[in-house]
Amino acid sequence: MIIGGSIAGLSTAIALSRVGVSCDVVELAEAPGGASIALSGRATQALDELGVYDACAAGSTVFLPGSTVVDQMDAAGNLISEGPKRPLLPGVKDAIGVYRPVFLATLQEAAQQLGAKVYRGVTARTTDERDDGVFVTMTDGRQARYDMVVGADGIGSRTRTRLFPDAPTPAYSGQYSLRWMMSGPRIDGEGWYIGPAGRLGFYHLPGGLTYIPAVIDMPERVHLTDEDVYSLFGRLLDSYTAPAVVEMRRRLTRDADLIGRPFEWILLPAPWHRGRTILVGDAAHATTAHMGMGGGMALEDAVVLAQCVSDAPTLDAAFGTFMERRHSRVATVVETSVELSRLEQAGAPTSENVGLLSKAFQALGQPY
Repeated sequence: MIIGGSIAGLSTAIALSRVGVSCDVVELAEAPGGASIALSGRATQALDELGVYDACAAGSTVFLPGSTVVDQMDAAGNLISEGPKRPLLPGVKDAIGVYRPVFLATLQEAAQQLGAKVYRGVTARTTDERDDGVFVTMTDGRQARYDMVVGADGIGSRTRTRLFPDAPTPAYSGQYSLRWMMSGPRIDGEGWYIGPAGRLGFYHLPGGLTYIPAVIDMPERVHLTDEDVYSLFGRLLDSYTAPAVVEMRRRLTRDADLIGRPFEWILLPAPWHRGRTILVGDAAHATTAHMGMGGGMALEDAVVLAQCVSDAPTLDAAFGTFMERRHSRVATVVETSVELSRLEQAGAPTSENVGLLSKAFQALGQPY
């Protein structure tokens, strides 16, 4: 049983199915949603190992060498830095940017083709571990027994709460993420723009879409209405004179496809498992988006968990090996991302952020 049918859950279903484990996936959301996600470095290797890189790339923007998407510009559009240095990884596929609903649909189709069953609009209500397995009661009343349960139900994981009632709760970083899926003609100048009111970037996607993520400081965590998000995005865009951002401001309307969420994070102390249940992805190690590696870590979790389950003589041994391979790696992502958020809020020079990113990317260039 895999609880959660987003990136971590569906990729885990693919990985486990490929090593002969029958999987049921439950996901409360009726349909996949969200904005866009970029995957690079070892994350694209994980997609390749899952056998879905080509299918994902077909519906994505492929970032070829020389792309400006990581360039750092000032509010007027002048180049500050060409961005963090990433290690050259022989044989690793090109980075991609993909609209999240398209990505999740691709993962779900691949999982189902391998025999996994995906149930939407339903999740686990209770889990009862016994000597012969975990007995799960679903929110639709269905009951079933499973040899293993994977909690892939995100940063607000109820599986984590059931498994570890005293576990820490997600921490607020002091920043909000604003995202806009903009339709219309392409705008020149892909990259990141750093201004007095925050920072934003953009890249183009197939189908006439442009993904525009932004980050603003907000000392207190508050509830944002749709009108709040629109106003915040408008004020942010107004603080730039770069031609690309001026054109975005011209296109921003009240019915724009905007999302506003607090940047929160959690790094669950080891172990992430108890009995026959284990946590993966954001349920165990949610991060802010400052490194753009949260989705990649979920993909790596899936590949490594399947390898461990396939190779180990017992489930407990598999989980132990999984923890040895994963904890320090995801800690690098979470801790670096939180520090990058702190540096931004402190007004640190761009060079300090870029240097920290480059160091972390070098570490993550090692095999998972």
